[in-house]
Amino acid sequence: MEEGRAMAYITLPTFVGYSASSGPSRSSFVRRQRRLYEDPARAAFNYYRRAANAVRSGRAANQDEVALRALVNAADERTKPHYSAIAEGWLRYLGRRSPRLIEVGRGRCRLGDLEIGVSPQLGLCKSNGRRYATWLYFKEETLTKSSAQLALWVLEQAMPDILPGGEALVIDVRRAKEFQLTPRDRERLRPWARSEASAFLTLWDVA
Repeated sequence: MEEGRAMAYITLPTFVGYSASSGPSRSSFVRRQRRLYEDPARAAFNYYRRAANAVRSGRAANQDEVALRALVNAADERTKPHYSAIAEGWLRYLGRRSPRLIEVGRGRCRLGDLEIGVSPQLGLCKSNGRRYATWLYFKEETLTKSSAQLALWVLEQAMPDILPGGEALVIDVRRAKEFQLTPRDRERLRPWARSEASAFLTLWDVA
């Protein structure tokens, strides 16, 4: 850690959101995040948390459609289109799949003076017995391959804490699309992740 610099803490969605931004928007993005860091009371209500809870409860009871229908029916006019798209995408993703829900913890990934909180919404065990710490992406914007790979890499760094011996999985829920890393991906992602963290901290220091 550089002398005089305090450790910056952000969440995985924030790091992925920063990486997906470009140009001057990066600076304003980091400025907003620093204001939230310094005053957590500013944080807006995260309505995607309700979607994650519905996905998790539906999978736990093997009643996915019932849980998601309840989510959509209880939504207001602003959130209903988003919840409907999420419900449709998750059910399409499942298809004939029936992964078993397993416990997953929380961890942190440290990149220099940047610490990233990692809290996957689900632990899933597929029919082949492989276990996955699963991060669900709910936003309207399509998750790019590079952003998904960055999330996967960070998940892998925290795996000893969140799901020992497990694998990382990212699902773009609305598009019903899953992402995983290959060995070749890992080789090139480490320097990129570190460079993104360094660039984030540069903007953080002047925010």
